[in-house]
Amino acid sequence: MKTKRAFFAATVAGLFLLPVGTSTAEVICGKSRPIKPVHSVCGKLIDPAGGPLAGTRVKVSKDGTDLATIQTGSDGVFIFGELKPGSYELTASFDGLKPFRSSIVVTNPAKKCKRGLTIVLALTYPDNCGSYVMKQ
Repeated sequence: MKTKRAFFAATVAGLFLLPVGTSTAEVICGKSRPIKPVHSVCGKLIDPAGGPLAGTRVKVSKDGTDLATIQTGSDGVFIFGELKPGSYELTASFDGLKPFRSSIVVTNPAKKCKRGLTIVLALTYPDNCGSYVMKQ
């Protein structure tokens, strides 16, 4: 059976504590790796061509409890209000694709997002097992 690949990219903007440098992590088949601490969580989900991914569900949870879930509009943008300092899990899911999950740490909450995290998903069918490459 042929393996098809679907790609989408998501830009998750946030104000990060470490302003200089780049870190890269790979997440395979739903296993999660943490990203650098953030002050706030917001962003825009886009496809490889730069078009917005409307209708993507983005969720923040803490200790297994969902705190907030939003769906991106036609512009692909999502914004979570001020989160209290602490550790959270960020999940982004699009119909038919396995969700992207990553641990996030929020410190000194801020209302504005100024820096970004790029997430690229390569998905293989029929097993829906994704490989994510994150660059911060």
